[in-house]
Amino acid sequence: MNVANKKCIQQLSIKSMKATKTRNLIAIFAIALTTILFTSLFTVMLSINHSIQQANFRRVGGWSHGSFKYLTYEQFDEIKNDSLIKQYGLRRIVGMAYDVPFNKSQVEIGYSDAIHAHWTYCDPVEGRLPEEGTSEAATDTRVLELLGVEPTLGNEFTVTFDVDGTKITETFVLSGWWEYDEATVANHVLIPHSRAQAIFEQVGIGSGIGKDGMTGSWNMDVMLDSSLHIEEDLNKILANHGYQNENRSLGDNYISTGVNWGYTGTQFINNIDPVVVIAMIILLFIIIFTRYLIIYNIFQISVSKDIRFYGLLKTIGTTGRQLSRIILHQALVLSMIGIPFGILIGYGIGIKLTPVILSRLNGVVQDVVSADPVIFIGSAIFSLITVLISCRRPGRMAAKVSPIEAVRYSEGTGYNKKMRKAQAGASLPRMAWANLSRSYSKTAITVVSLSLAVLLLNMTVTFTNGFDMDKYLSDRVVTDFIVADADYFHVGKFWGGDQALPEEVISTIASQPGIETGGRVYGKVSPVEEFITEDYYRTLHGRWNDQETLDRLIAMSEKKQRWFTGWTSTALRDGMLCP
Repeated sequence: MNVANKKCIQQLSIKSMKATKTRNLIAIFAIALTTILFTSLFTVMLSINHSIQQANFRRVGGWSHGSFKYLTYEQFDEIKNDSLIKQYGLRRIVGMAYDVPFNKSQVEIGYSDAIHAHWTYCDPVEGRLPEEGTSEAATDTRVLELLGVEPTLGNEFTVTFDVDGTKITETFVLSGWWEYDEATVANHVLIPHSRAQAIFEQVGIGSGIGKDGMTGSWNMDVMLDSSLHIEEDLNKILANHGYQNENRSLGDNYISTGVNWGYTGTQFINNIDPVVVIAMIILLFIIIFTRYLIIYNIFQISVSKDIRFYGLLKTIGTTGRQLSRIILHQALVLSMIGIPFGILIGYGIGIKLTPVILSRLNGVVQDVVSADPVIFIGSAIFSLITVLISCRRPGRMAAKVSPIEAVRYSEGTGYNKKMRKAQAGASLPRMAWANLSRSYSKTAITVVSLSLAVLLLNMTVTFTNGFDMDKYLSDRVVTDFIVADADYFHVGKFWGGDQALPEEVISTIASQPGIETGGRVYGKVSPVEEFITEDYYRTLHGRWNDQETLDRLIAMSEKKQRWFTGWTSTALRDGMLCP
């Protein structure tokens, strides 16, 4: 009889399971343990990834995928409707505050719409963003603290800032404020676009862009379909509208772009390390193989015990394929029970482990545990794959058995092996060895599974305790602290001789207890040391600037004639440039 009825196979499977309740509990426990391992591992990994990304976003200043910089309004209006852009936020740069009390902080004055403000952590915790047609402004508590202003809605505060080379002093009414984040590079004072436009009119920019190429321009931050190929998508958007970001000198179609490096997926793809990828694959293989051996052993023992039952089914016409389906059906039923339990327990373990691991990482938010659906879907899929792989060989074993061989089968003899001659005498070691040698394959699998479990534990401990912060920082910074003039740390400020530290300050710091060694960072101390020709200057800076900007930069540069000892170069009669 060739039974083709799936219901009959399912009933045979269920009845067979009811006769082996202890085996079922052990199998469910093993499947649950496998799922616990995957779930807790994915929970910790994705939580760390999420926390690192959030820390990166705070340092970047936002979480948009990328940005188009220094646009004219016409360029923005043309690009904004591209199909690759799912959402965008706008910002218009007005000016920067350099003077005291902001000489040690980067304070940017500008307009941001609600979306851009949200993406850059500028959501007021009190009040709201400024309304158009008013003198309102919103800022963070650090700016208010430096100005000596209480964070109370309606308070006035005055800021002096540079707008394309012109100093402007404006008084604003506080409409909203948010808490200062030490990880954020810049502090923002957000004003209405109507107020920004009035300032541009005041300094003569109007609706255009200032001489510095930034003031009055539009920045458009965008969100795309995915963070895995941001740079590629930004380039496609530019190409779709006839723009490029390779070189300003190629024409007037240049638009600068920025990729948010805070996304770990983008960093991984752009800086993919084959060694890391291989290590991850090996680790995942060890985890799956360890779980496979345990579950396989359970189903192998089950098939060995029920081999006569499968032989009897063969005598009434059950095919080998149907016997394999019985084993598969049992595995699926047990997985339906063990996997959900494993996910719940594993996620609970992950919730407890994540803060412990994150506490070892400086600058990372420690109260965030990821609840990404990938955790639960991924752990369920990996666990199910492990179970299905584990029951394949026992299923083939049940399918191949013949009725006669099944009756004669006993563990350790196989189907056709001769019985071994008994040894004289009895002792515990002999009995133990006889038990182990009865099935060499099962013994080998047990030893390997135990060894791999120990190996996995050893790798985990080595990974968690093997992190060296000094080595990690060695390619980023080689000192514990830097002492310099405030302008040295200020974005947009160029180094000048007036910023040099006095010798007495350096001597005082070097003499402090605990200072092992130090070094000096040298800048351009004299304009005499950096003379170049105008042609070289144009070639050097032409990659980033158009012709009009180059002419303006050259006009602003200091020109001198250089004299060499003993002779004068007539080739320099038109003067030299000192950038």
